[in-house]
Amino acid sequence: MRNLYLIDGSGVAYRAFFALDQNLKTTSGIPTNAIYGVTKMILKILEKYVLKDEDAIIFVMDKKTVTYRHKLLESYKANRPETPKIFKDQIPYILEIVNALGIKTIAEEGVEADDVIATLALKGENNFNQVYILSSDKDLMQLVNDNIKMLRIGRGITDIIEYDIKKVYEKYGFGPEKIQDFLALTGDTADNIPGVKGIGEKTATKLIKEYGSLEEIYKNIRNTTKSIQNKLENGKEMAFLSKKLVQLVTDVPLEINWEDYIYRGFNENLEKLLNEFEFRSILKELGLKEEKKFVRVENLPEIDDLSGKGNYELLYEKDLPEFFEKLENQNIISFDLETTSIDPYQAEILGIAIAFEPKKGYYIDISKESYDKKIKILSELWNILKNKDLIGQNLKYDLSVMKIHGFDFKVPYFDTMIAAYLVSPDSRRFNMDDLAKKYLNYETIKYDEIVNNTLFANTLKDIDPNKVAEYSGEDADITLRLFHVLRPKIYEFELEKVMFDIENPLIPVLAKMELNGVFFDIPYLKQLEKEYTKISNNILQEIREIAGYDINPNSPKQIRELLFEKLSLTPKRKTKGGQFSTNAQVLEEMKNDHPIIQKILDYRKYQKLLSTYIQSIPKLVNKKTKRVHTSFNQTGAATGRLSSSDPNLQNLPIRETEGEKIRNAVKAEKDGYVLLSADYSQIELRVLAHMSKDPVLIESFKNDLDIHTITASKLFDVPENQVDHKMRQIGKMINFSIIYGVSSYGLSERTGVSINDAGIFIKKYFELYKKVEEYQQQILSDLAKNGYVETIFGRKRFLNSLRLNKNDLKRIAINTPIQGTASDIMKIAMIKLNERLPEYAKMILQVHDEIVIELPKDKVDEVSKIVKDTMENAVSLDVPLKVDINVSERWTK
Repeated sequence: MRNLYLIDGSGVAYRAFFALDQNLKTTSGIPTNAIYGVTKMILKILEKYVLKDEDAIIFVMDKKTVTYRHKLLESYKANRPETPKIFKDQIPYILEIVNALGIKTIAEEGVEADDVIATLALKGENNFNQVYILSSDKDLMQLVNDNIKMLRIGRGITDIIEYDIKKVYEKYGFGPEKIQDFLALTGDTADNIPGVKGIGEKTATKLIKEYGSLEEIYKNIRNTTKSIQNKLENGKEMAFLSKKLVQLVTDVPLEINWEDYIYRGFNENLEKLLNEFEFRSILKELGLKEEKKFVRVENLPEIDDLSGKGNYELLYEKDLPEFFEKLENQNIISFDLETTSIDPYQAEILGIAIAFEPKKGYYIDISKESYDKKIKILSELWNILKNKDLIGQNLKYDLSVMKIHGFDFKVPYFDTMIAAYLVSPDSRRFNMDDLAKKYLNYETIKYDEIVNNTLFANTLKDIDPNKVAEYSGEDADITLRLFHVLRPKIYEFELEKVMFDIENPLIPVLAKMELNGVFFDIPYLKQLEKEYTKISNNILQEIREIAGYDINPNSPKQIRELLFEKLSLTPKRKTKGGQFSTNAQVLEEMKNDHPIIQKILDYRKYQKLLSTYIQSIPKLVNKKTKRVHTSFNQTGAATGRLSSSDPNLQNLPIRETEGEKIRNAVKAEKDGYVLLSADYSQIELRVLAHMSKDPVLIESFKNDLDIHTITASKLFDVPENQVDHKMRQIGKMINFSIIYGVSSYGLSERTGVSINDAGIFIKKYFELYKKVEEYQQQILSDLAKNGYVETIFGRKRFLNSLRLNKNDLKRIAINTPIQGTASDIMKIAMIKLNERLPEYAKMILQVHDEIVIELPKDKVDEVSKIVKDTMENAVSLDVPLKVDINVSERWTK
């Protein structure tokens, strides 16, 4: 190892920010002056000094932390001007570009970057020929010696001045060892180090050259002039305190393997990042490819104040010509319908709220107009809006209502509900009222407030239009304000691809699926209700006969009394309230303790099937369409998976015969029609293969081998042709369990093997798939460094902000990128299917890895080819995607 280069990352970034034009931005609005400056400085160092595969280089960053210096001086750095937001916004990008340049970063809690640099420099003296420190901070100059040199940034951002001992003498008139004394006298305004009031650099230099150190200066204070003597006496306490403040910590506990920091060159992300930041000159300088792409230029004005009440105007038909003319000149428009129902098929449109500048909104009241007049007004409006960048809150609903009234779907530009979800997927609350409070500190007018406070009012149709204009105009305005807050966050967190290429185009696809609906065979469900009610009653009678008295198996209290008092069985665990638990998991563990327990489980199972599905679904059939219309939620799962509600059709049971019978109630509505189910085969394992780059997994999938048999063969040390069904099932279980970061205990629970054997299985698994273990460790390492995990498309989950125990954090961190990537692939496939499917083939359901399509039976071959081709080629991975097709009159698995 030749030389060590230590970069004062925080200092260099700050220097770059103030040295370059702060208006430097990408066309999408990302500020880049500090990113550009840091990139240019590092490239200069790499070009002029660093030798690849020999030299080590480290980028050292400050953490926002309290150090011993803050305790010494409460005002330490307190008076420093607040760090500009556009500088702070660039820090994550700077860390990315540094990583892409092939340089690793260190940041330590409880100490400053200078102390880390000092410790690394002194450690490095014993391992390298020369240590170089790139910084503008004078206090680091005290480290300069025969083996340590300082590289100070001169004019601009690429003028580098090298300081050795001789150069320090030339600059100050004394050696590096006196820098601490010098700063004790002069202070440092940047760090709020006070020094001695009235003593400048010239006087300090003279005193140090004459007396040598701060201590000697005070010993000889009587030999100084009266003026200097007074200043020194008045500032003595601050002088010695300042000397402590500038003293560098050189023993920060760091475990360093220097080999990890040897410079190996740029990594594969550099070209992508330089294109993203639009650093065309650097791309050209490095001989990298510049991407020519269409970039949206929005030219939005800077909004200084998004708080406070707005002004909202009520418009009638006579006001519209002038208003529509004004609307034509706008680009980004917030849009919100007011209707009488949350069911798009039942909703009557009462009015339309529009906003295109913060704190100003308009409400077009059409509640009293005839249907034909409403459609005329809506047509004129939609002819304008369909060519604009449409933003809104939960636009899927508005698009669905517009579609039912005859207007084509449009891909929205920005949905604030989805944007808020993407930047904080674990928040769970994404309604506009909560977002307004969270991001704008604004209390919105609530629907219930204006409806409930009006006598005999049932909907907004019964409310004074002026009040509706206040309520609805505010909705459009607040949505626009949220857009101005959330759009920069989408770019800041690099979520553009997920939002603009996946989530936004999916909105009209889901709206279309919801409107298509699902047909249920209601007579079949009624027959099933009779069958299951009879079975349930028979089981209840058996329970009562065994117990010897009437009992309600759904009552935890009565079951507790039966099991633990009357039958004297041993309880397994307690509830949070301190009672012995009788939930399903506990009863499953106890089912071999007494025959009545299996009966209780069976009874509860049939009761749940009856209440949750068989009796509920017929009540949800839409009177107009005769179909059930679920809602597909894009914000329902933090991993990116879609969820379903009202009713949850993704949760129809399939594992047991009793559950499959309910699923079979879903059928094609018309004679001569069938259901086509397209299911991604082992998609999460294929994603794991791609993300881990494991050669065994990749080759297995490329050659279409049985991955579960291969795994079982390794686990049980038998040839693949001797793997029986039970072995393969355990192989399958561990394959899918590894995706969830399973522990020995967890695998033991799932497979029934001992914890020790489960641990051996996991060890053998990682012996076979070595890269999988490395990948999982890298995920956890990246999480510790970045605070989030992400899919291959950039969807992020910010786990460090969650209160999770270590095991849960590990499990979620390992699973989220895989499940999220699989979900993103399915969404991309749905978007492409929507474009390619003929009109007669309708997507009606999506259940995680499966799409269900209703189509004419004689078109199955044609549509199967389209579906298989589209889904298998939705994205390109290191392994092929495989789709299984099943066709039937009823939904089967």
